[in-house]
Amino acid sequence: MDLVSTIVKSLTSNSSLGALAGKVGVDADQIEKAIASAVPSLIGSMTKNASTTAGAKSLMGALSQHEDDRDVSSQLKDADEEDGGKIIGKIMGDDKDDFISSIAKKAGINVGQSNQILSSIAPSLLSTISSAAKPDTEESIAKAAAEREKAAKEDSGSFLGGFFKKFMKDEDDKDPKGSVDGTDLLDILKKTML
Repeated sequence: MDLVSTIVKSLTSNSSLGALAGKVGVDADQIEKAIASAVPSLIGSMTKNASTTAGAKSLMGALSQHEDDRDVSSQLKDADEEDGGKIIGKIMGDDKDDFISSIAKKAGINVGQSNQILSSIAPSLLSTISSAAKPDTEESIAKAAAEREKAAKEDSGSFLGGFFKKFMKDEDDKDPKGSVDGTDLLDILKKTML
């Protein structure tokens, strides 16, 4: 599973949505829409910001300050929204207000609620990225290989189906929506750690 999907899944689990709904006072479906819309944009902006040496080092510093082993719903309940607002500001830069407004519109909520959701998820977002960017251990490599093997078996169906899916794919099929999966960001961070 890619980084964006992992983050969205953890932030939209029932317990996470419950924690956010209790804080923000909006419907869980609206929170889920806000998160699903926001996370790819946040990861895309972080990847762009980290593409310079100074940007990568700055992000590494932020990640080291936001390591948290607790479950995501606990992180969301206890999130420092002031800190989260600063994180969103650093990630989005001058586009912060437009970003918050666009997420509000997509989720059908007001700008204040959008800001509160984004500020609440930001520390957990950094915590998750921090965990994912840690150098690979034998255990994490084995786990990733098992997950890839399982996904390949589920995707292939039959030998020919798997063959055609793997080898006969159009180049344009790789990324139909220009979506971000977080792979580039993790690659940058892991190289910066070396």
